[in-house]
Amino acid sequence: MFVMSRSNSRGPLRSYRARTLHSATAGQLRHRDRRIPGPQPPIAPERPVTPFRLWTPWQPEWPPGLRGGYFSRNGKLTPSIGGHWSTQPEGGKVAGMRKLPLVFRFAALGALTFALLGQAESESTELAYREHAVAADHPLASEAGAEVLAAGGNAADAAAATMLALGVVSPASSGLGGGGFALYYRASDQSTHFIDFREEAPSAATAEMFARREGDTDDQAANRSRAGGLAVGVPGEPAGVMALIDQFGSGDVTRSQIVAPALRHAQEGYEASPVFERFTRWIGAEMRRDPVFSTWFPEGSDVIPPGHRIRNPAHARSLQQLAARGAEPFYRGAIAREIVRRVREEGGVMTMADLAAYEVRMREPVSGTYFGHRWVSSPPPSAGGVTMLSSLALLERWLPAPHRQADSAFFRHALAESWKGPYTDRHHYLGDTDHVDVPIAALLEGERADARAARFHPMLAQRAEHYDLPLAGRETRPAQPGGDHGTSHFCVVDAEGNIASVTTTVNLPFGARFTAAGIVMNDEMDDFAREVGEPNAFGLVGGAPNLPGPGRRPLSSMSPTIVFDPSGQPILCVGAAGGSRIITATEQAALFGVLFGDSPGAALARRRVHHQGIPRTLRYEEGMDEATLRGLRARGHDLESVDHSAVVQMIRIVRGEDGRVQILAASDPRKGGRPAGR
Repeated sequence: MFVMSRSNSRGPLRSYRARTLHSATAGQLRHRDRRIPGPQPPIAPERPVTPFRLWTPWQPEWPPGLRGGYFSRNGKLTPSIGGHWSTQPEGGKVAGMRKLPLVFRFAALGALTFALLGQAESESTELAYREHAVAADHPLASEAGAEVLAAGGNAADAAAATMLALGVVSPASSGLGGGGFALYYRASDQSTHFIDFREEAPSAATAEMFARREGDTDDQAANRSRAGGLAVGVPGEPAGVMALIDQFGSGDVTRSQIVAPALRHAQEGYEASPVFERFTRWIGAEMRRDPVFSTWFPEGSDVIPPGHRIRNPAHARSLQQLAARGAEPFYRGAIAREIVRRVREEGGVMTMADLAAYEVRMREPVSGTYFGHRWVSSPPPSAGGVTMLSSLALLERWLPAPHRQADSAFFRHALAESWKGPYTDRHHYLGDTDHVDVPIAALLEGERADARAARFHPMLAQRAEHYDLPLAGRETRPAQPGGDHGTSHFCVVDAEGNIASVTTTVNLPFGARFTAAGIVMNDEMDDFAREVGEPNAFGLVGGAPNLPGPGRRPLSSMSPTIVFDPSGQPILCVGAAGGSRIITATEQAALFGVLFGDSPGAALARRRVHHQGIPRTLRYEEGMDEATLRGLRARGHDLESVDHSAVVQMIRIVRGEDGRVQILAASDPRKGGRPAGR
């Protein structure tokens, strides 16, 4: 089930081997008025961070034995949920709750991007721990991982438990019918490993399978790859879960213990979060045609309200099979037969042979040193790592210390310009390295970064083509990037110093909008280019490097990342969900910590910007400082306000002068998650 795979272009990109976990912080961690001392050059004062509005006042049901604890209120320890002490802002409670509507934005071909801001005014949820932590975008998923850590499991075991729990309580975003990427740091030998359990195309897939047919409307042409059987790629998550357990797990907890939290929620039920209401208002009537989905709705309604209790006995039975037999039933057994039956019933072409042939691929992460820190991230078929490292190389050249002010127009301008060239490279060259020759080393060469950096103007926004540097002997063929809209990211740090940065997805919300064996089936085939020259949901045109084909894995934005300090010690685990914004959001959140000393909570609370070259629009989150916006307009940026962004999870490891270790974990306020640990 496991295959070692390296990119076709080796170059100097090696998985980074750090020396130890426990780190002297590279700077002062800052969350409001709280500071943890550490060496850092002085920086200019910054504007106050305006709190985000969380999308839910809903409080989850906490597993037995995991209640209690404390958080800090004006420096005093105060009782808190979750069994830990915290850096929460004064007041300690979510306050000022009021509903805000979810905004559905349909771009080219009717693609959905969903708003993630909502109801309760608060800063991001940051909590501090001594031993271990999990930061996920759903509280019950964080608790699932923490439960396994408390039972003696390590970061890999906890990552598997968190992933399985997300598939139950957040089925719009991820699950056993999807796939993803995991970046794992093993403290015992200071090595990093990349697990590719991305979905792949069935053997009957062709480059023309999603091409527009005679008589198609725009919606018909688009929806063929977004809903129904043709949209489903061979799921990778069951194999990914087992790769984490078998290759990196502690051996001190059983599969049954790892599966237990997810199984409990599937059997006993859980309260629907507000995301269910918002998505079912859009696709509820369609979902009700599925025999499993139909049981989730109140009688006579096409909408699942917040707090409505959901059970999934069929999913529970699949989890029991995973606990008893591992991934085998999902690829060769009864569950595999049910997946094939349902996919073909919905018009797909998947076969039992496709499932049996699926393999997890162990790839070499991409890495580079920027701003004195080593950044390790995802290789193709993710575009995340290469795009992020290319951007960081430019920012390092453009941002001398006096200009490093997080909320300044110059910094946001530099960010936007730094993404235009790398996103152009992404469209031209990136794809599945098992099927496409991807010139990773050439794309990350220092001379290439120098040439691109020389085109920067500090007072003028340029078009993306201004930064385009075609590689000699390479045809530039634009490729459609992966969307990864319905996605979850989480981070895990354990007491031994192991770190898991994991992003999972079923692509669009609720995937292909049907289930098999109680599991939501992905619509990952939509991440391939439908046809050469065809614009995707984000206005980016598709091309040959990312066309579907037998066994191919579609290009993705997922960017699980780990950052190491100048001494080689891992200090930051970070990643995001949110389509093409994943890369830019992950990079910004990490930079806020590395360059400006933000704690995870403060980093996630900052407003973010996004530019992907095409369309020629700089998007910014509502609430950004007006002086910053004036500065961006003066530079010629075409600005668009959005009330939503990617959802980032972050954990930072800090060693104080007294030798005590803190693990600071934060869940993004844009989705209402909450970390857990001890």
